Amino acid sequence: KNTDLGIHYANYPAVNGRCPDGRPNAGYCVPPGGAAINNDAIAGNAINPVSYKGGRAELLYKIDADWNILLTQMYQTMDAEGVFYQQPQASDGAALKPLQVTLFNDARDLDRFENTAWTVHGKIGDLRAVYTGGYLVRHVDQVGDYTNYARGVYGDYYQCYGPGSGGETGLASSCFSPRAIWHEKERDENVQHELRLSTPGGWRLRGIAGVFFEDNRLFDQTDWGFKSLPVCTASASPGAPGNSGCLSNVGTLPGTSVEKPGVQAGNVAFFQDTRRDVRQLAFFFSLDYDLIPKVLTIAVGTRHFRFDNSLRGDVSSGFGCFDQGNPPGGCLVGANNLDARHLQNSQSGDKSRVNVSWHVTPAAMLYFTWSQGFRPGGFNLTGGSQFIYGPAQSTAGGQRIAYKQFVLPNSYRPDSLTNEEMGWKSEWLDRRLRWDGALYEENWNDVQVGLFDPGLLGNLTVNTNGQNFRIRGLETSVRAKITRALSVQGTASWNHSVQTNSPALLDGNPSSSNFGKPITQACDSSGTHCTPVVNPFGPVGGPSANSPPLQFSLRMRYRWMRAGYAWFIQADATHTGHSFTQAGANPSLAVGGAVNTTVLRFENPAYSTYDASMGVAHEAWSAKLFAQNLGDSHASVYTNTGQFILAETVLRPRVIGVSFGYRF
Repeated sequence: KNTDLGIHYANYPAVNGRCPDGRPNAGYCVPPGGAAINNDAIAGNAINPVSYKGGRAELLYKIDADWNILLTQMYQTMDAEGVFYQQPQASDGAALKPLQVTLFNDARDLDRFENTAWTVHGKIGDLRAVYTGGYLVRHVDQVGDYTNYARGVYGDYYQCYGPGSGGETGLASSCFSPRAIWHEKERDENVQHELRLSTPGGWRLRGIAGVFFEDNRLFDQTDWGFKSLPVCTASASPGAPGNSGCLSNVGTLPGTSVEKPGVQAGNVAFFQDTRRDVRQLAFFFSLDYDLIPKVLTIAVGTRHFRFDNSLRGDVSSGFGCFDQGNPPGGCLVGANNLDARHLQNSQSGDKSRVNVSWHVTPAAMLYFTWSQGFRPGGFNLTGGSQFIYGPAQSTAGGQRIAYKQFVLPNSYRPDSLTNEEMGWKSEWLDRRLRWDGALYEENWNDVQVGLFDPGLLGNLTVNTNGQNFRIRGLETSVRAKITRALSVQGTASWNHSVQTNSPALLDGNPSSSNFGKPITQACDSSGTHCTPVVNPFGPVGGPSANSPPLQFSLRMRYRWMRAGYAWFIQADATHTGHSFTQAGANPSLAVGGAVNTTVLRFENPAYSTYDASMGVAHEAWSAKLFAQNLGDSHASVYTNTGQFILAETVLRPRVIGVSFGYRF
């Protein structure tokens, strides 16, 4: 479209503010005669079938009365086609109906794994010993449509050229096919072991102690195939035959830890071929002591952990590969050698838990828990790169120079969570009524967030540590047996999350006059034409992402017997309040569908669903008729622009079915 953010790469200016097609523009137009594509060959209904196939076998060997070994082998394959979201608008901006999408390539996800696990139970004196281990290998092969990348900031660099491209003045403005895909192959290898010893449960002082080890290797090879310009075929000077109006194929840097070395396929404009290794070693223990047997108990525990992380491989872009010939190893202008950056670190610490429980009566208990949690940190693929020019400043020689202000961090730290919770569990009316609940406050600090703004921070998501949040909430559940036949169950939760600080992007360039201070302006390379930079972390007081303030559910079930048959009928209702897909000050959707970032902030509206079922059972067999999402709600549970077009992941539509079972 004329409004595509990168259409200026075709260098076909509007004349007197108008384009040949008469449609809106921002100063440039789509050149006449460009390639057109359609999806006639793949258009259809019910495009997203999923099939699962698998099997599991277990073998238990009893060594003696105290020791046994359980071996488990499991295989599973999932074959999914299509997508599971809806698009409110098509690629051309036309409105679509619910559960419709506009795609120009088939999508699929083939996910298979095999898992071998073993468990040894035994006794060492009075102590119970348990050793578990496992080995998992998982392969994922995923393909998705990426045609709407042409709407983005840089997409047309790979699909259009015009006078002045690569220094060539004689090129006529042209745009080639916008058809694009992404293709990911992933292999996950995981080995883990755990050994724990525990005392008998009847002791007044009880304990559990153990050690855990995990070794995880993740191989990720992803190609973004959105390059449609002709491939350079000759190693010659720019503008020469075979090296004019073309994009060279990208290659991998020699010596990098990649699965697919060498020159990549002709349509690949960007790829990552990486290996991440994570090793974890942890020691843990927990002690329970009955201050007053069967009345008052205190429990304390801690876990000492160490993570060793590393990231290797190659991340390369075709940006800058225009008219770069046909070198034997491919174009390496945008190559990023992760091995050479030595991305490895260790993270260690202790996380603990304290719990006090008081059985006020045999049917009522109060408790208090203080606990800690965390997520490990990681690395950025383009860490160390510099972006965001600041205003021009004078040097000692009297020159005016603009310095880049922001340095992408190589890594991001763990975030942490501290939880304080007070709750109760109780039974009333001769155990016909059960009422449980909890009040809690959680402090979530140094939250890991992803930032993506191609025009400001580069063409990859930047992971960093951001805001702090405080979450206060209440959750409760009630189960009541109204009569011998009728039972009711209800749950509800209320959460109030608040951002408690407001960090900012800081100037990390010592040569900049703004060094160490928040970045407030982004300028061009000359240090002029500056625009304000909105703090992506947002102001104090905002909610955290995906945090509905209110959720509740209600279930009623009626059971009866007739002529030896057990019947039931059941009705369910659930409600989820509104939430936001992102925290902070992430931008909203751009006008006209020109998406310049895949991290936009949307509000998911509140929604309610209703289910119903009825069934009968007799001896070993049973049958059930069920209906889910009776109102056929298409509420979005996650809205995003990850494919450079608005997409809404919706609830599963109304499902009506019958199930049969037989126990043997």
